[in-house]
This record gives sequence, C-alpha cells and structure tokens, in this order.
Amino acid sequence: MTRSVILALSLTLALVCVRAHAQEVPATSSPRNQGEAPANLKAKKPGSKKNKKVDESSNQKKAFKMAPVEVHAARITPERLLSDKEALKSLEQTPGGVGMVTRSHIEQRKASNLADVLDFVPGVVAGTRQGAEEQSQISIRGSGLESTYQLWGLNLMQDGFMLNQADGFAYLQPIDPDFVQRIEVYKGANALQFGANSLGGAINLVSKTGYNTPLIETDSIGGSFGYVKNYVGSGQVIGPWDYYLGLSDSELGGYRDHSGAVQRRAFLSIGYLTQSGMTIRFDANYAHNDEKLPGALTLAQLNSNPRQAEASYEEFDAWRRYDYLKSGLTISKPLGEYGLIELYNQFIWHDLDHTPAYAFLQGSSYDWNSELRYVSTAPLFGHQNKLSTGIQYGGTLIKDLEYELLAGGHMGAPLRNQWDHALTVGLYAEDAFNLTPKLTLVVGGRMDYSRRSVVGYSSPDLADSTGGTDFFSGISPKIGFIYQLTEATQLFGNISRAYQPPILLEETAPVNTNASLGNMEAEKAWQFELGTRGALSERINWDLSVYDYEIWDELQNVNVVPYPGAGYTIPAYDNIGRTRHTGVELGSEVTVAKNLARTIGLGAWEDDLKVRVAYTFSYFRFVDNPTYHNNQLPGITPENLIHAEVVYRHDSGLWFGPFVDSAMEHWAVNSANTVYAPAYVLVGVRAGYDFRPSQYKPLVCRFFFEGRNLTNATWVSAVVPDAGNGAYFDPGDGRAFYGGLRVSF
Repeated sequence: MTRSVILALSLTLALVCVRAHAQEVPATSSPRNQGEAPANLKAKKPGSKKNKKVDESSNQKKAFKMAPVEVHAARITPERLLSDKEALKSLEQTPGGVGMVTRSHIEQRKASNLADVLDFVPGVVAGTRQGAEEQSQISIRGSGLESTYQLWGLNLMQDGFMLNQADGFAYLQPIDPDFVQRIEVYKGANALQFGANSLGGAINLVSKTGYNTPLIETDSIGGSFGYVKNYVGSGQVIGPWDYYLGLSDSELGGYRDHSGAVQRRAFLSIGYLTQSGMTIRFDANYAHNDEKLPGALTLAQLNSNPRQAEASYEEFDAWRRYDYLKSGLTISKPLGEYGLIELYNQFIWHDLDHTPAYAFLQGSSYDWNSELRYVSTAPLFGHQNKLSTGIQYGGTLIKDLEYELLAGGHMGAPLRNQWDHALTVGLYAEDAFNLTPKLTLVVGGRMDYSRRSVVGYSSPDLADSTGGTDFFSGISPKIGFIYQLTEATQLFGNISRAYQPPILLEETAPVNTNASLGNMEAEKAWQFELGTRGALSERINWDLSVYDYEIWDELQNVNVVPYPGAGYTIPAYDNIGRTRHTGVELGSEVTVAKNLARTIGLGAWEDDLKVRVAYTFSYFRFVDNPTYHNNQLPGITPENLIHAEVVYRHDSGLWFGPFVDSAMEHWAVNSANTVYAPAYVLVGVRAGYDFRPSQYKPLVCRFFFEGRNLTNATWVSAVVPDAGNGAYFDPGDGRAFYGGLRVSF
C-alpha cells in the first residue's frame, strides 16, 4: 500500500476521532488506563477472558509488582499468546538481568528502530549509525564492541527463536517496531531457556497476532530531516484461525549529507488452533532497503560540522541496497497436562549490493535453521519444577562477490568470487526447581559445534581466507538462584559460561591481521552476577544487577588504512588475550505524587507524577595486555550512561514530560586511549493525548509529540573503534521534532 493511501486512511480516521471527541461528555471519574493499550489491543487467549495489560512504565522496568517466584504445574501457553502480565511473570523467573519494552512504550515516541525503544532498559547501549534510521549499533554488557555495522555478539530472536545467521550475524533493517507487540531482553548469559549462545544475551521480538491486534490500525509519523513513516495493520480471530498483516513505508532525507534512506516492509502471520490445543503458525517478513552512507568523522570534523559526510563516501557514492525475505513455520503442541513441544523451521533469502567506500560488494545469502524445544512444568519430587531443553541446527550459504570500487559507485575489476558457509548445531537444557516456597535453584548448560568454510577465488591483494575450521564449545554450564525476600522483592544471582565463535565476516576480512581461516579463537567468558528487583509499597520500584564478565580471546577490530592517504578504513580482526567487563545496571521508577488535580480542586479525575531512571555503569578493560596494559576497551559504551524522564499522566488521556539522555564523561574509541568520544547531555520532551470515546469503545486515537536534543548539542551516537584514519565518530541527530497519530478500531 502506498504512503498516500495510508495517509488518507489516517486522516479519515482522525476526523472520526475529532467528531467522536466533540460528542464525548466528560465523566466525573474514569478507570485508570494510562500506559495501557486499548481493550481491543490487549492480548487474548482462546477460551479465556482478556488479560488486562500491565501498565507501560511498570512493564518497561519489568519487576515493579512482583509475584512470588512460581513454576506453575499447568498447561503452557505459547510465547506469542501470553499477555504482557504473563510474560512479565515469566521474565521474573530468570536468575539474572532482564527487561521488557511494551507496546505502549513503543507507541509514545518516534520508534523507527531498536535504538529508539530500548533506551529505558539498563545495560543496553544502542545508537544509530551512518545516518540511517534502521541501522542501530547495539551492545549488551559490552557485546559486539568490535562490530561496525549490523549486529553480532548477541542473539536476535523472534518469538523465542533465532533470527541470526548460522555464524551469529544478524540484519536489523527488516525489523519494524510497528510489527512488534513487545520486546524482551535477556542480558548476558541469561537467555539459556531459549537456547541463546552469545556473550551479549538475547533480544526477543514478540510479534503481533490476530489475538492482540485490532481489525484496523494506522500510524502516521513525520518530522525533522525529511522523516515520514506510514503504517497500516490488521488482525482478527476467525474461528480457529487468526491473522495479522502489517505494511509500512518510511523515508528519511537525513540529518547528515549523503544519508537518505527508504525502507518498505511487510509482515504476515497466520495461525491455526486445533481442538487439541496445538497451534500451527506461518510467518513471512519482507523488507526492501535503499540507503546512502555518509561514513564516520574525525573529532575535528565532528566539532566543526557534524552534518557533513566523509569525503570518500561521497566520492564513491557509498550506498547499501538489499531485499530480504523470511518465511517460518512454528508448531506448538501440548503434551499432556504439563508439557509443550515446539518445532520451528525458517528460511531467509537476502540479496545485497553495497559500496562501503573500499569495495563494491555484491551477493546473496541463504539461511535455514530448525529448532526442536520441549518444555515441561511437571512437579519433581513433589516440588514445582520447569524444564526447558532443545536442539538447534542452522546453516548459512553466502555468494560473496567483491569488485574494485570506482569513483561514482561503479563496479571495477573482480577481487573475490567465493562461497562462504557456516554451520551450527547446539544442544541446551535448563531446569528451575523450587527447593522451598521461597528458593528456586536454576541449573543448565549447552554444547555447540560450529563450522566455517570458504571456497573460491580471492585476489592476491586480499587475505586468502579459503579453507575450513571447526569450533566445539564443550559444556557451557549455568547455575543460579532466585530467593523471594518478600512477596514483592527478589534476590537473584548466577554463574554462567558463554562461548562465541567468530562470524564469517571476522574470519574473511580482506586485510585480516591474522590472515587465515581458522587462526582465530572463539570468545569464552564466565559471568558472575548478583541482583535484586522489587517494590516498596506502590510508589518505589527497582531492578538492580551487578555483574563481572571474565573474558578470554575477545575479538578486537582494528580498522586499518589500506594505503597511505586513503580516506577510509577496512576492518581487520584479532583476538585479545584477556579482558574484563564489569558493570552495574539500575532501573527505577518512583511515583512522586498522586491525585494532584483532585487535591487542588480541579475535578475528580485521577492523575500521577512519576520519575523513571535507567542507569548503566560499564567498566570494560584490557587485563595486563602487553601493548594496552589495563586500558579502557574502545567501543560504543560510555562508562556512565543515564536515561531519565519525568512524566505527568491524567486520566483524561493527557500525558507529558521532559527527558534527559546523558553520557556523563568521555569514553575511549581507540585501544591506546588517546582519542575519546565527548560527553553529552541531550534534553527533550514528549507529550500526547490518548482518546477513547465511551460511545465508540473499539475506537482509539493516540496523538504524540516528541522534541529531541532541544539544545542542538553535538554528540556521538555510534563509533568505529580503532579507526586507522581517525574517523571514529558517527554523529547523532541535531535538534529534531516529530509528531504522529495512531488510530485503531
């Protein structure tokens, strides 16, 4: 559907909202619905009443109203049919740091990428790079510090199953927050129950279905730097069938020169529920992307003009164009009263043309993976117990073509023509056993086998990466506990091992400092974590984790200059002997005041004023390195990062408040610690109005406004670590304003 059709539909529905509002008679009291999705957006399960959605801010911090730790001996509901309340309860049974982003949080801001919506999950550092709206640089507990584009170092999951390629690489462009019901974050080694196998943990995107999507919903957003996005979706339950269809179209002129982008995306989900309770679901996701790349800047360039593009990126007309198609089939079958078995199969095709200033890259990738998972809540020795176990298989085949890049972005002589292949097989199991009504012990482990192989032609000017290599993890164990201090407060901890082989990109880098496939080691780590989450009365809620990650063979990205005077760098990778990631993650919400309007005689409506904070402390260091000693590890992560907001909400539907994002001190972007990204403070404001006319109950109109970086500060959103040409910095956007309207019925 074209943007004009979607926009016309949005305007028509907006008129309906205005007319309905004119007929609405204010009541003397109103049920609280702040931060909730409309009733027809709430998750529903067949044969049960609609589940009331958890307040948005509570969900966002995960643990504000704590239920006792329980492992229910009851029929297990598939992930996508859980309500937010049920999903939150499941998250709280993890003996480590987790987080949740709800649908309401997504809708109350410009949410064009993951960086826009993960801001209030402590421990997650995310920023946009290369000026592209959908291109996020994401790190959890220091994962993927060597990455310069796309995503690796953590597992990207959809509905509990892997989206990564077989080597761990993942594309972010197909992800549209408008297709997502909620986002679950498992930090570090805390996603074993889903078979996660990376140092950073997992981000699980829970997709919309016909059970939690209205018949029609539209969303139109526009604002600074030529940003326009339109979305239309539809969901419905028809007997045993349900469907969800989402279509979106976005365009960006770009804050920086040479940074425009166009994305068109679609998502389809069709489910069938049998009388025996078995669910069969087919999903398809399509994305088309066309974007120009501005490159990174030196510190002098950043300070003089952050909107400029790097000269070589303009000279070679750097861009990225691709098409992406994913199809998946999930079968979930209850086994008796306590068991559930799930089978997932997926195939992804991706076609790419890319000119990153140093070469003309072209090719297609084919990814396939399957997973068989068994979950049981059957009691064990008279105690509640939950067992999750599974086997994963994945393969990736890439047609890897590289040509000389000529001025203007034209293709030159061939440099590489090869097939890159990755294979992975994983076995995992995790058991949560209620030793006492207050104490739950969690034990588990996984084993991985991975293979990387390359066949074909490579120019003598490039590193010869042909050949094959194997990686075997051995057993990666996990032991943890959850202790219920009070009905509303938990203490948790875990000791876990993580294992992560290098991805194909790292193995086949054209000027690799360790230039032979198989000469790199897998990253290995032990995580030690202790934390607490809970609430004091209904006014103070918190989630606190303290962790230490002891890492061996962490991969370092040395972005080298290919020849003297080159205006660009080429990534090269090598292992670091020992590193350490230590951190503190704190999320808290405090209700400062309630019923302010009623107190001063302004009516009987309820209202409240809340303060919310997400603080991340990251102390990432080399350990006794012969060259870099105990220097700070370079990357996207500041040592002290804070997101804070004050929000006033009124039961009439009005809400508003300021927010602040701040890197409180500069942080290193090269291993020698001679160049630093500058500290920054960004000030913004959000406001909105949620209108639900009582005489048109299915109709919901949500208006929002967002002002970002109101002081027009110069700041760094993402970095290129150890850039040989000194161009380390991807500038963040300047002063910007956005507004949007969402209508559903």
